[in-house]
Amino acid sequence: MKKYLTTLFGCLLVSLSTVAIAQTQYVTENLNTYLRKGPGDQFKISGTIQAGDKVTLLDRKDRYALIRDSKNREAWILNSELTSTPSSKELTPQLQQKVEELTLKLNKIDSDWQQRTAEMQRRTEQANQQSNVLLDQNAQLKRELDILKSKNRDLEAMQDAQSREIMIQYFIYGGSVLGVGLLLGLIIPLLLPRRKRNNGWA
Repeated sequence: MKKYLTTLFGCLLVSLSTVAIAQTQYVTENLNTYLRKGPGDQFKISGTIQAGDKVTLLDRKDRYALIRDSKNREAWILNSELTSTPSSKELTPQLQQKVEELTLKLNKIDSDWQQRTAEMQRRTEQANQQSNVLLDQNAQLKRELDILKSKNRDLEAMQDAQSREIMIQYFIYGGSVLGVGLLLGLIIPLLLPRRKRNNGWA
């Protein structure tokens, strides 16, 4: 029983140490890397693993590390063949996703910019049209004002001419009346018979 408990305790310590050291690593960018059954060059090669594969680091011993690969194989590999930097195999999908996200953002920014540019162009064209309309209306008002000024000058000239004619007519009428009055004043005494003077001698 004591031997069983000792064995169980030992297995538990090994499993705890394995869990404590487990971390994600990546096989370096070599074409193929050999896996060995033990932590040393004297152990047989148990297989190969492709460069860039993601593995779980379970333990380290001297120059070797115990790893578990994506096929759930546990084997030893040189420490120099491991790195904490993700391989291009891992980074490429992430980079592609980022490129796609950035492309979508750029497309959205470009679309927004085109919409804003189109809106600005539309407002500019509308402002130019309104400005042209106002300029035309201003020119039309100026022409109408010039016409009104010309008519006003003509009316003032006509009024002055009519005023002069009226004054001349008044002078003519007044002179005529005065002349007739003088003429009558000279003629009437001649037409009336003279009365004889009564000297009182008769």
